[in-house]
Amino acid sequence: MYREGGQNAATPLSSTHFPSRVLRRTQARETEGKAPMTEGPLRPDSRDGDLPSATARAVALSGLSLAWERLWPRLALVLSVLGMFLALAWLGVFERLPAALRLAAAGLFAAALLASVVHLLRTPWPDRRQAADRLERGVPHRPLSAFLDHPSATGDALADALWQAHRRRLVVALKGLKASLPSPRLDRADPYALRAAVFLLLIVGFFATPDHLGPVTAVFRPPVSIPPDIRVDIWANPPTYTGLTPRALVTTSNGTVVSPDALPDAPSVTLPAGTTLAIRLAGIGSPSAAFAAEGKPPMSLDGRSPAPGQMAYEHRLAASGRLTLGGDGLQAMELPIAVRADTPPAVRLAEQPAATARGALRLAYAINDDYRVAAARAMLAPDAAEGARPLVALPDVTLALPRRGVDRAVTTSDLTTHPLAGGRVRLVLEARDDAGQVAETPPLLIDLPARPFRNPLAAAVVEQRRLLASDARQAKAVAATFETLGDLGAAFIDRPGEILGLRVARNRILLARDDAALKPVLDYLWQMALAIEAGDAAPAAERLAAAREALRKALESGASPEEIARLTEELKAALDDYLKAMAEAAASDPSRLSDLGQKGGERVTSDDLKKLIDRMRQLGELGERDAAAELLSQLDDILSGLQFAQPEAGSASDPDLDELADIIRRQQELQNRTHKLTPDGYTGEEFGDDSGDQQALQDLEREQSALSKRLEELMSRLSKGAQGSGEEGKGGLEGAGRAMRDAGRNLGTGDTESAVGNQGAALDALRSGARDMMRGQGQGTAGAREGGTDPLGRPTGRRGPDLGDDTKVPGEIEVQRARRLLEELRRRYADPNRPPLELDYLRRLIAPF
Repeated sequence: MYREGGQNAATPLSSTHFPSRVLRRTQARETEGKAPMTEGPLRPDSRDGDLPSATARAVALSGLSLAWERLWPRLALVLSVLGMFLALAWLGVFERLPAALRLAAAGLFAAALLASVVHLLRTPWPDRRQAADRLERGVPHRPLSAFLDHPSATGDALADALWQAHRRRLVVALKGLKASLPSPRLDRADPYALRAAVFLLLIVGFFATPDHLGPVTAVFRPPVSIPPDIRVDIWANPPTYTGLTPRALVTTSNGTVVSPDALPDAPSVTLPAGTTLAIRLAGIGSPSAAFAAEGKPPMSLDGRSPAPGQMAYEHRLAASGRLTLGGDGLQAMELPIAVRADTPPAVRLAEQPAATARGALRLAYAINDDYRVAAARAMLAPDAAEGARPLVALPDVTLALPRRGVDRAVTTSDLTTHPLAGGRVRLVLEARDDAGQVAETPPLLIDLPARPFRNPLAAAVVEQRRLLASDARQAKAVAATFETLGDLGAAFIDRPGEILGLRVARNRILLARDDAALKPVLDYLWQMALAIEAGDAAPAAERLAAAREALRKALESGASPEEIARLTEELKAALDDYLKAMAEAAASDPSRLSDLGQKGGERVTSDDLKKLIDRMRQLGELGERDAAAELLSQLDDILSGLQFAQPEAGSASDPDLDELADIIRRQQELQNRTHKLTPDGYTGEEFGDDSGDQQALQDLEREQSALSKRLEELMSRLSKGAQGSGEEGKGGLEGAGRAMRDAGRNLGTGDTESAVGNQGAALDALRSGARDMMRGQGQGTAGAREGGTDPLGRPTGRRGPDLGDDTKVPGEIEVQRARRLLEELRRRYADPNRPPLELDYLRRLIAPF
């Protein structure tokens, strides 16, 4: 790294060494009897030419500078070796090396440091002549060397006089000599400036570690032989569909049992069938693992080595048995395992299959399984005569699975457009669990519901279509029937297009040469029947059915919330078109007004249906796809019995009950608006600042007070009415009044959470009082509830106002709370500073959404 030379190597003035010349000249002068001239260290009182004291001091300082110029490059080499060692130690380079390589590197650095120190100690010290040469370097005529010189011959008086005069002249020139500062020129010994890199590494390493002594001593630490860590881990991973979490069966370290399942007196572990055992052995020589099923010899498990000194095994449990582990240094270990078999699912019909008002097939069933049912379907097959050639097959109906905590469900499937609708079919319900086990119900013969056609000609066309679809051998008979209808129908068919359609159908059937040519005729006959029956409303009904089917498939396939939201909007648009078309058809033909009917005579508006669709979208966004599918099935029931009903004669409602129903609705709206101002319901979008919140609270307090006064006026009218007319429900209405007044005071003080609670209590009391009033007037709800509830969750057959109680559709407050809970889970999952275990738990919570 370094080298000597350059201007630091002074050239002597004579070929002989300085002390030898002094010795010889001294001996010569003593021989001649004269005083000797000494060339020892320059001193102010030197007898050698009487060297001036200032010049003598300059010569001494020049000697010191020359000594430093020779010493510093060698000292820098020592410091560089030491600095590089410290920098590498502080930066942790030695810690990453194997023990043998680390000790070898430490030895190399020690040898280099020792060699550099020896090189430093062998630095030559400059003599007086070398100091003088450095002092007069660059001075013309070298006056100091001339002053320190001596004549070659003595004894001549004239020569001595000239010599003295010469020296006096030199003394004047010596006054200008001054020693310069040292210039070691380290760049010549280190031309690549490696010393700078060493310095930077040393600074970085110094500030990189708080402990400066520990890393240095760790470099020389001898290798320590660590005894092998004997470890046994056995984990059980149940199948995902069971919902069970993985569990540690055995955990041992150096013979110490950590898990109680591994104790000798522990009972056998019970695990579901299909559980995967994950076994890992570490620090064991010649490890082995075997599983012996009951009644069978042990079977060795194939393992793999994920890391040196480790062995991993996996085994999927299918039957009970014993797990045996062994190896050098491990005491033989046995673990009894009992496998709990997966029971097959159970499925049965809860009600007899029936048809809705529009002809859709309604299936009510119960499904049970020890864990869960993966899928269920209804298989339909035509009950055809022997040798029949059906043109089409019946599709399987995917059954909606029951929600968590219940075992019953209802599926409505509209098969009225199928060519075999109205015929005799065999129905079999099938349920399949995640283990692949299948359960079926005994075959049941049912009449597949068909769409009712009021028009006789349309009904006849559909019937002939069914006969043709069930057996292609009936083609000629069907063609003959259409020919007869076309010939005889001119007397009672007003539209010529219908007669022309019958003749076209006859010709297409007769011209078909095979079954493939007959299938398009089935679609033609269906479109013709719809045109005869519904007129302009047929296309809207088809679009509505297609939209419902697309949404049902999306819910079953687990589509994204965005896709579900898009399909619900399409369903809402198709529903608008359908309602408009049906209203126009009813207006043009009053005789068909009763063709569309809602069971029980319950009023259903288009807003009710749109709210139901919006609730489906919200449940789909929250991951409740089963609930959304159930609402879709209920929507099918509603549409199946929809009518543009006319008010019944003599069914005028009680004005007091109507007033009370309106108060209940207004109170429900106030509760929803108040909830938005609570911490659980506030979304940050209602108002822009605190002043907006205060204004909203004032408005709510004013409306709550007005509603309370309105209830007091109603109670006053009821008490002044006929005897006994206002006694029923008096206690409930008084309690509602107190709760409403408390809610108004809470709103005045800004306590929105207490206000929501009091408003909920007021709603309960209002509904209780309304039921008591209806019971007192002979309109009790008990009889109405015996008929069940409609798809919107309202009791069927109820007369009087809708009090908003006992509904199955989740309320707005519940949906808002669920949405805020989901947003909070997502916010926490987005925080990377949370523990990995918590993040994994949050991920599994959010995954279904």
